[in-house]
Amino acid sequence: MPHQLTVAPINSLLFLSDVDGGKPPIPVWGAKILSTPSCISFACYPEQDGPTQITIGNREEVAWTAPPAFEGELETPHRAVIISTVDMQTLVKTAVTNARTHVAIWYDHPRWPERIAIGLN
Repeated sequence: MPHQLTVAPINSLLFLSDVDGGKPPIPVWGAKILSTPSCISFACYPEQDGPTQITIGNREEVAWTAPPAFEGELETPHRAVIISTVDMQTLVKTAVTNARTHVAIWYDHPRWPERIAIGLN
């Protein structure tokens, strides 16, 4: 079953990683989604303008018909992923089945998404 959360994170930025946090990507001005093998950072709707609704779960359960804004692999040696904030608060934790997880991220707007879906498999 997918997890849903509504959040207006500090700096309008969140991180998806294994439960150990991984190594975050080096920030690039204007980039909306960045990744390293162990961590993916993704921009949200501007925090001062309102919250972002995020759904995370199995790809088949959360996929949109549009192509994802990002697809890649994430190292998940503890077989669980978290979404965390820039100040390292864990917002959600979910189990995955493999030590390497395919991740797809969908945005409802290319620059300032109010809705984000994260599919894992």
